[in-house]
Formats: sequence, structure tokens, C-alpha cells
Amino acid sequence: MDLCQGDGAIILLAGEKTSSGVGRMLSRAIAVLMAGGLLPSWLWAQGLKLTGTWQVRGERWEFFKLPNADNDYNFLGSAIVASLSRQSELEKWHVEVAHVTFLGLPQNAAIPSLGALYRLFNREREGSLFLRQFFWQKRSDGNTWVRVGRFKFGDGTERLPQNETLLWLRQNRVQERLIGPFDFTLIGRSFDGIQLTTERPDGTFTLALLRPTRGIFDLRGGDQLTKVTTVYASWTFSPDPKTDARIFALYYRDSRKPPSVVKLDNRPLAVRQLDDEPISILTLGGHILRVLPDNKGQTDFLAWGAWQFGDWGQLKHRAFALSAEFGHQWEGKCRPWLRFGASLSTGDGNPNDAYHRTFFQILPSPNQNALPPIFNLMNSRILFAQLRLQPSRKVDLQLETHWVWLSRKADFWYSGAGAFNNSHFGFFGLRGGERQVLNMVGLTLNYRADPSTAWSLYLVRIWGKGVVRTNFAGNSATYAYLQATHQW
Repeated sequence: MDLCQGDGAIILLAGEKTSSGVGRMLSRAIAVLMAGGLLPSWLWAQGLKLTGTWQVRGERWEFFKLPNADNDYNFLGSAIVASLSRQSELEKWHVEVAHVTFLGLPQNAAIPSLGALYRLFNREREGSLFLRQFFWQKRSDGNTWVRVGRFKFGDGTERLPQNETLLWLRQNRVQERLIGPFDFTLIGRSFDGIQLTTERPDGTFTLALLRPTRGIFDLRGGDQLTKVTTVYASWTFSPDPKTDARIFALYYRDSRKPPSVVKLDNRPLAVRQLDDEPISILTLGGHILRVLPDNKGQTDFLAWGAWQFGDWGQLKHRAFALSAEFGHQWEGKCRPWLRFGASLSTGDGNPNDAYHRTFFQILPSPNQNALPPIFNLMNSRILFAQLRLQPSRKVDLQLETHWVWLSRKADFWYSGAGAFNNSHFGFFGLRGGERQVLNMVGLTLNYRADPSTAWSLYLVRIWGKGVVRTNFAGNSATYAYLQATHQW
């Protein structure tokens, strides 16, 4: 494994090729499915419920070319999740175990392509079995409930709107921007902690104290990251049936230190290696969604913003991020929905002053409409246009294009998922030097074969611009995946 690091830029050439494990993966899957078929009737009689999901994804990468890098590759990922739960009117407990396997990972691919990241953090490991969720939940006689243990959590998932359009916007354009399970990698992450929620007619209050688990790119999922802590509070409300809104506060502290974990910012590496002060950041923000029906369909608006204050190790941290979107959906065949939007997140233009001004995305999930996850809301300016069609209840088609720039060319082109183990900061940075990063056009086709089975096909073509040419020899890339999900 070769890790090339120059003036803060990171290019990774990962590992050695994985041996075949198709037979082992299939035998494990069959065993789990057999158990799922034989046990439910007995468990049901005991008041228990056994459920499961099997997700299989084949990925094709033709990433930006780099000398001596194997950036043209395919691999297969599988995630089998089995859950056992018991629920009464006021109480619930839930246990969930996951088995994740990757086959055919590349020998030396360059980050931020996913094959390279999986190889870097797993070496020869092909799969793992780990505890994904284990929690107890209790509801009072009123509208307050508490959850304790290990569970999935995402900001913006509270009090989901009843309106179909608002619900789609919340789930696809708002939630998990700052805290999320990052399930796209199949490994994902969970959180150990406690969540308190009070539901009232005029709104929902949520308070959560959380520590993330190991995962995302690291197959050895499940260990708690004891030096990373998050406190989240929100008030989510609907002034009227056509509006959805939320205000939130999020505190994040990361006390991991060099040499195990080195902060990622645009200071020289030698300076960052000496910075052993913790990251302590308060984020204040909110969102508002609005739908306005007319005689031809409906128009929607979205606004989201977050402001950050605190300490970035030895530096003062000041940053913000904003997003604004609007669209119109017509009635009639295919229900065409055309949307446009822009996002801005601050970057740091001076590595030598006492301030860190790069917006920090904390522990996010990726934008499912802008895959692969090779850019994010850190030091970026993004424009997008999207067309969504629904030819039938079973078929959903989306065409989306993005134009991506850096906010500050003296800062990095960032990607990543936030803290996911105790040996890496969690985000990755490639040299800036220019403003324009890339343009991309993606096509998504989702097909719901039946209530238990879904298929997804995703294709994207990427044209690299100045920042890509600074880091790679080639300036074009293609990414595709075919995914099947079955629940029982």
C-alpha cells in the first residue's frame, strides 16, 4: 500500500487484490435466508418478530486516470441484515446484526473512488459480521419517548411531513446533511447514545447524545469511537399543511490526537501533526420547505442553512453553508418534476492566519442524487438541475446534472464521511489550486418489482475541470451500479 502525501494533498494507491469469496458469500446468504424462512412462525408465537434485508450491488468504475493506478475496475458488495424485535404499546426492543462482504476490490486505485477506500482500510479482509443496532425504547403515557442503546440516527428525520411532495424533499434533499448513517457504503455506521423525543400538535422536540461507531469504509464495524461526541437538539414543526420547517443546534467534539489522527485542513502537514487540541464546534441552523399548488400542478421551494462557531484545534472556527432550491411538478402522465438549486459552503483562503473557515460537514450521509460521493458541502459551490419522471407506481426515473466549484482555491477538494475509525480523520482532501472541479450528468432508474423487492440502476458521466487536472492525468470518469434489495 502506497500513500502519497504532498503539501496536504492525498492520493492513495491501495492494497493487493482480494481472493475469490463468492462461494462463501452465497453459502452465508443462503444460511441466513433459510433461518429467516424457518424461524418466523416460532418467533411470532413468542411475541417476537424476525425481519431481514439482503442488498447486493455491482459497481463499475472508470475513474480519472493516474500513472500506476488501477482506476478501471469492477467489484461486488453484499449486505445481509437480520433484525429481531419485540414491541408492545409502550415499549420496544430491537437487535440488528449485519454481515457485509466485498469481492473483487482493485489492487491500486486512487481515492476518492470507493474501491480504493475499501482496500485501504480493510487490506485483505473480505467481510465482517457486526452488531448494527441494539436498543430499548420506552414511551410514556403521553407523547414522550426515550431510546437508549445503539441505533441509526439522522438529522432531519424527525416528524416527517404528511404531504407527499414535502416528504420527498425532506428525505432526498434535506435529511442527514450533517448527521447520518452513510448507508450507501453498505457498511454504514450507527450511534451509541440516548434520544429523547416529545411529540406535540404544534411540533416535535428532539434531543440526542451520540457517539458514532466504526464503519463506513472500515469493515470492522461496531466499535464505539469514544473520543467523538455529538449533541443534537431540534424543533420540527408545520405552520400549515403545505409547509415544513425545523430549527436545530448541534455540538460536536473530537478529541482524537496525532499521530493516530491528524486534522485535515489547508495548513502544512507538519503544522497539523503538532496540533493536538480538540475540535469543538457549535452548529446552528434550520430548513424550510414550501409547496404552492396551482391549476397546472405545484411549485416547491427549499431553503437550508447552517452557521458554525468554535475551535478547530489551535484555530478559531467560523464557517457557514447555504442551499436554495425550487421546482415545479406538472399533473398528468409521468408527473414531470423539474427542479433547480444552488449550494454554497465556505472554504479557507489563508492557511497562515488564526482562523479555520472551511465549513465542516460533521458526520453526514451522501447526497443520493449526486453519486459517487466524491464531493460534499465543504469548500464548495454547487449548481444542479433535476428532472424526475414517474411513468408508473413501480418506476421512478431521475436525470440530474451538477456543476461543482471550490469556494477557495487555496483550500482542498473535500470528500468523505466524517469520523469512522480511530486511525483516520474521516474526510479526504486533494489539492485545490483552481476553482472549477467537475461537471457531471447522472441517470437513476428505480423499479419496485413487488413490495419486498426493488432494483436500482445508476449511471453517471463526469468531466473533470481544473482541480481534477491538478490531481489526475485524466479528466473524465464513468461510474455505474446495479443494485437489488430484497426484504422478508
